[in-house]
Amino acid sequence: MKKFLSLVLALVMTMSLVTVSAGAKDFTDNSKITYDEAVAVMSAAKVIDGYAEGDFRPTNTLTRGAAAKIICNLILGPTTASALVADAAPYKDVPTNSTFAGYIAYCQKEGIISGYADGTFKPGNTLTGYAFMKMLLGALGYDSAIEGYTGANWSIAVAKQAINAGLNNSLKGSFNGVKAVTREEACLYAFNTLKATMVEYDNRIVVGEGSSAVAISGVRKDLTWNKGTLNDGKIKKDGYVQFGEQYFEKLTRTDDTDDFGRPASKWTYDKKDIGTYVNYDLLVSEYTTKVKGGDVYSDIGSVAADYDLTYYVDGVKLEKDAVKTQSSYIAKKNDDKMGDSGNGVLTQIFVDNDDEALTIVEINTYLAKTDDYNEKKETLKFNEIYGYGDVKLTKKLVKAVEAVELDDIASIKDYKDGDMVLLTIANGEVKTITPAETVKGTEIDEFSKQDYVNAGQKYSYAATGKLDGSFGIDELNNYDNKNLDDKTFDLYLDQYGYLIGIEQVEDDVEYVFITSYEITSKYMTNRTAKATAIFEDGTTKDIEVNLKKSDDDVVKDWTNRKDGKTNENRWYEYTVKNDSYELTLAATQIHDTDTDKIDSKHVSQKGVKNDGVTVDKNYYYGNADTNYITVSVDDVNGKVAVDKVESVVKGVKNVSINVWDEAKAKTEAELPNATDVTYGIYTVYEKNKAYARASIVVGDDGSVSDRYAYLYDEPNYERYNKSEDVYYWEMDAVIDGVKTTVTFKSDLPFKDTVLDTMKVEGGMFKLSYDKDGYAVDVDKLKEGIDNDYILLSDYMDQKPDDLNIITNKGEFTSEKVQVEKDTLWITDQTAKRGFALADKCPAVIVELNKDSKGNWEIDDTVEYTTVEKAVRSMETYDTKDKFATFEGEIYLMFKDGIVSSVVLVDKVAKDGHIKDNTTGKITEAAISKDASGKLVATWTDNKAYAGSKYVVDFYLVDGAKEYLKDTVTDISANNDTHSEVSSKIAQNGDYYAVIRILDKDGKVVASATTAVKGFAF
Repeated sequence: MKKFLSLVLALVMTMSLVTVSAGAKDFTDNSKITYDEAVAVMSAAKVIDGYAEGDFRPTNTLTRGAAAKIICNLILGPTTASALVADAAPYKDVPTNSTFAGYIAYCQKEGIISGYADGTFKPGNTLTGYAFMKMLLGALGYDSAIEGYTGANWSIAVAKQAINAGLNNSLKGSFNGVKAVTREEACLYAFNTLKATMVEYDNRIVVGEGSSAVAISGVRKDLTWNKGTLNDGKIKKDGYVQFGEQYFEKLTRTDDTDDFGRPASKWTYDKKDIGTYVNYDLLVSEYTTKVKGGDVYSDIGSVAADYDLTYYVDGVKLEKDAVKTQSSYIAKKNDDKMGDSGNGVLTQIFVDNDDEALTIVEINTYLAKTDDYNEKKETLKFNEIYGYGDVKLTKKLVKAVEAVELDDIASIKDYKDGDMVLLTIANGEVKTITPAETVKGTEIDEFSKQDYVNAGQKYSYAATGKLDGSFGIDELNNYDNKNLDDKTFDLYLDQYGYLIGIEQVEDDVEYVFITSYEITSKYMTNRTAKATAIFEDGTTKDIEVNLKKSDDDVVKDWTNRKDGKTNENRWYEYTVKNDSYELTLAATQIHDTDTDKIDSKHVSQKGVKNDGVTVDKNYYYGNADTNYITVSVDDVNGKVAVDKVESVVKGVKNVSINVWDEAKAKTEAELPNATDVTYGIYTVYEKNKAYARASIVVGDDGSVSDRYAYLYDEPNYERYNKSEDVYYWEMDAVIDGVKTTVTFKSDLPFKDTVLDTMKVEGGMFKLSYDKDGYAVDVDKLKEGIDNDYILLSDYMDQKPDDLNIITNKGEFTSEKVQVEKDTLWITDQTAKRGFALADKCPAVIVELNKDSKGNWEIDDTVEYTTVEKAVRSMETYDTKDKFATFEGEIYLMFKDGIVSSVVLVDKVAKDGHIKDNTTGKITEAAISKDASGKLVATWTDNKAYAGSKYVVDFYLVDGAKEYLKDTVTDISANNDTHSEVSSKIAQNGDYYAVIRILDKDGKVVASATTAVKGFAF
């Protein structure tokens, strides 16, 4: 089917081949501009410009006043036009001080524009296409009165003349003169005016005088240059005066070709390149289907059929003999196919009558698969360009495709390995890249090889979809229209909707673990079984198995058993139809009977294959997508069999499962003498990969994950649930550097479980949780690199990724700790004692004090948002050397090889730590006493709150009570540090200060609390 100048998708792919230079404006919304050539030239010539924000806003409508400005810029140039003034108001609604008064007055004087009958011009109103065309025709020299641009039918006369003059050339769609003109349409019409020929009148008869003079007749003719005039040819060398030649001496258009070989215009302004654009004025017709020689003849006519022919395919110029053959096809009613034209091939036919030249250009679209974008080189390569080099006419002429650079096509940075895209290529250089439209997972009802496929709708093959190297060219070779059931395909379409590639979709394999089954019917017509199934997401249900439609090996194995099997314990591939399951034994499965632990440090498995005998020599590994389904076992028909699913966890980093061996499983099922035992790990893995997809793990009941927690104090509450026969209690804890609570669930009360392990003072422990989030077990930490912690004194060359905790537990009584720029250093610089801290690594100080009996007990726990704040808060902090000394234990908690939180257990008789409620930009706060017996609060904010009001409160601490002793307010000076003095204090005791910064509404925007210190007065 022939399409005349209406293939929008084709133009998107091929029109924007522009070299932008200093003369053209680079607007931020360039991608939204349809008429890029017109906007580029008109903005370079300064006829129209963008907005201060850097955009052009192409679809904004044009006002009548702005249109007058454009006309003046066209005729006078922007410099002269900007100096125009109105001595008197040209219309009653256009005062002399109006922005557009000078432009409107000039156009009125020259007879280019006219107002309304009521004496107004309405400069802010939108401008219709008819009205703007009328202005432009006036600028070209057309006389409004002579040409009939007045009266009731003026718009018809304007439209006819404007179209004849070519002012609507390249307009997308039909000209609608009633519609308001947009900014980019105004550019297009004005741009066409630049290329249009000016007119003048002979024998012109004028009636009236001055401003009332009106021409009533005259003979219009095209304006010509005098011989030898240098301006002729700056737009078009034809002896006639084009508007741009008359008024824009710095603007030049020269004939050129674009990268595909299409006739093009190269524009320069003031000797600076604007860009090269396809000359669509010469385009006669274009196709995206097969083109016959007779079609071309009908389009161009008998005269142009004799012009010299130039023929390009993908930017490659055909050799003389090939062109001669193609030229012979251009004859009346000839059915020979032109070149390699066909579905999806953009074939464009250009005729230049002045040069008696005929140009035919074919632009193919190719399907390609991208490589990853190379950020370092800023380039994109292609894994494959399907069919490139197989086009018949250019098979021996094409060049290898080089990598695309970011400077040439900005969108390449958005592509990743394996993306399917559409390319146009000119002489080996990629010119456009767009994502391929994909019809995913569709069934094909019927097809004709390399002709069409019917998949709900008919898709005809693109020409580049049926070449030797096309994507999926042999995909349907094994099928006919009778054996396509249940087969799905991905169809790739070009920008015209033609099929350019096809790929059969590998069925997404779904797996189910069958724990047991029983045969419900062995009759040939209805062989079925009932099975207990565990799906990959941990869902358990009884299913009906259709043995008639299941794999033959499954049918044979299952029906050979009289009634069924209690411990099937194998993975199957399955499909479901009408709630009946069809099974195939999974080839990718192992039974691991040796692994005793699964967690982030124990990710590998190895075992026997699905026959239960053959040892698989390969290891398989858990990853972030592996589903771990923990099950318990029980006595079922005297066999140790799966009882129920206890937990389902995704990701090997999130589990810590103790795997039961055969003896443990027998014990749990209370069948010490059983011979048929379910135990270990049953894993199905990805085909052709080393990763476990799902694992049925016989192990600790509901053990979901282990967490390290510092537990302290007695339970907040404890209760017994009689119906469940379990105890619940809640305890305070520090986990991941945050104070929190943990709820326990146990068959025994607190005193017989946690208390027995924890003792009074608390400590760091390892917790196990069930699938509902209850802590079900608490263990003391085990020393060793493969266990829970190593001692600080043993830390030397261990890999950080292998660490859970480093502690000095039981080693030292005094520690020096320093933190600077996210690195923590402990005690001894001659030993390896430095550790990197995670961003905003939190800390908790646990204060222990001795009770009256000399036993250590928890006095307080204080949270800090960073370790540095925790260290600075200590009373022993040395502000000069920037370290603190404390007695007690330190726990560095590691995650992914870096310290993620810190617990400091400080054993002192008395200490004071800042409550970490510092907010805003206050970095340091302290309290001291001056010589006069007054308290002094100091703080640092680096001038952040200069001019803001502050309030300082001084508190006395007396045991459990606190008393406000003084309050001082003032305005913060423009200093880095600040101080405020209390009134005279007479009472000895422990004091601290609270500093608050207020905004103009009295709202606190920053605050800090100092350490508690003792003073004698």
